[in-house]
Amino acid sequence: MRRLLLALAGLAVLTGCGGPGGVACPAMAARAGIGLEIEAPLAAKVAKATLDGKDVVLDESTAAVPSTCPSGKPEQACSAQLVRTGAKNGFLDQAGLKLEPMRLSLRLTDAAGVVLVEQDVQLTPKEVFPAGAHCGGGQPQAGVIVAADGAVRQRP
Repeated sequence: MRRLLLALAGLAVLTGCGGPGGVACPAMAARAGIGLEIEAPLAAKVAKATLDGKDVVLDESTAAVPSTCPSGKPEQACSAQLVRTGAKNGFLDQAGLKLEPMRLSLRLTDAAGVVLVEQDVQLTPKEVFPAGAHCGGGQPQAGVIVAADGAVRQRP
């Protein structure tokens, strides 16, 4: 009887039973913080970004572009390639971020230290759940988008 119960428990874990609504949830959580997106071509000029005086590490943005798939052959796999978009993105971890309106200072400079954009922006963080609210792991996040012309807005 004991072996049967252990086998059933193991089977329940393997099939994802027992999660909220019978759905298996991944063991992951979101990060609390502020995302930053800088559109091309402005991004090419930006060497340093700060949010409230804290440095934000910038990465080059990429997008998936589908490749051609063999027509009429559904059994063959299709693929996609990552291509650079000319934009940049980063994320500033902020433990203790609250789900209420806040003001944030943004500063972008070029390699010579010349200020390209310096502006305050009003943000309201939202709770983000990486695998859906039913799985938990939510954290407050907000995002800032800097357009090619330097206009700053909150990410929707």
